[in-house]
Amino acid sequence: MMKNTYEVIISGIGGQGTVVSGAILGEAASSYDNKFAVMTCTYGTEARGTFAKSDILISDNFIPYYEALNPDIILVLSDKAYPYIKNRIDKETIVVINSNEVKNYEKILGKVYALPLSEMAVKVGSLQALNMIALGFMVGLTQMISREALIKTVENKYKNKRDYLINIKAIEEGWKMI
Repeated sequence: MMKNTYEVIISGIGGQGTVVSGAILGEAASSYDNKFAVMTCTYGTEARGTFAKSDILISDNFIPYYEALNPDIILVLSDKAYPYIKNRIDKETIVVINSNEVKNYEKILGKVYALPLSEMAVKVGSLQALNMIALGFMVGLTQMISREALIKTVENKYKNKRDYLINIKAIEEGWKMI
């Protein structure tokens, strides 16, 4: 599914890494794959537990807008997020669902991949790595950025060896599901 431009929405609740994963995706695209990237975030005033969303746009060309208008990919990490993004899904949208936490979704709305992300993250070593498993899966599925760019960005972001290793392992677990 190689395309010139990708529009991605990462949604969940505060504390699930929606903003961090959006920033990693955008940085990987712009810093290592020589692409244009735009990211905007929406989140509640509380730090954790309320709806949070990142829109990430990646293109080979200049991007003159800042919101995913026709999302190619939507990641849903929490049941609380699905009602907010449901109306953004069309029949061609890839919808990646955290099946451990999202129970109420329409299986025929979009191209749905229901994955046990929370369960997998615990096996990797940290529940907080569920967003990185999802990134590995989404990047592997679409090739919107290179695997190398994603790895280099994680390497730059996580200087603590334990955090780095968990996040790399999480990306690899996501990649293996393709």
